[in-house]
Amino acid sequence: MTIKDMQVGQRGKVARILKGSTAERRLFEIGIVPGVMVKLLSRHPFQGPLLLEIGNARIALGRKIAASVEVEME
Repeated sequence: MTIKDMQVGQRGKVARILKGSTAERRLFEIGIVPGVMVKLLSRHPFQGPLLLEIGNARIALGRKIAASVEVEME
């Protein structure tokens, strides 16, 4: 399952990133790395970004890149 497939309120642990090194580096810079727990807080309508909680931070992530982050559900 990917972050894009998660339902609001669900938590999961990042398992792996399915994109190239550029996307992987960008995700690393904002704290999305394998092993970290993420929680989906909200989905913006009309293919807008997803709002995630990672630790104490809230991060908006586009759906295209969210589809490349595989998670294991809690």
